[in-house]
Amino acid sequence: MLRNIKRFFGADEVQAALASNEAIPLVRPTRSASTDAHCPVTSSVLGQSLIVTLVDSDLNAFKAAEINHEIRLLLEANPGARNLVLDMENIKFLDSAGLNTLVDLISPVRQRGGCIAVAAACQQVEVLFKLTRLELIFKIRRTTLEAIDAAERAG
Repeated sequence: MLRNIKRFFGADEVQAALASNEAIPLVRPTRSASTDAHCPVTSSVLGQSLIVTLVDSDLNAFKAAEINHEIRLLLEANPGARNLVLDMENIKFLDSAGLNTLVDLISPVRQRGGCIAVAAACQQVEVLFKLTRLELIFKIRRTTLEAIDAAERAG
């Protein structure tokens, strides 16, 4: 079990928590990088994975640039996170601009030595990933935990 904890968290964090008899935090929530009242994403960090939940139901041309900017700010604010897990449970519509936003995130994540996983995508979104053959690049899983595990194993 300790090996799994060390895998999800850096060994330094685990050793420090064990030495001080503190509980090891499972999820470290992070704030949005934006100061806007309505932020299009929420995030948390689990081990080496940045989990980003897309809040709105549409990822379209009107929102794509803002979401891309927010996720890039979150990546910069969390340098220890190698992998990116996108929780798309709320997304019901994804157009080509939204898909391009996700493709645009591949480069900064790969520069960290990580990968991108997609969690809880609806059937229409999954079909779009398959039609564009992007399921070969993105790890697509049914739940967020499965996506985190797939990203950690691949990264």
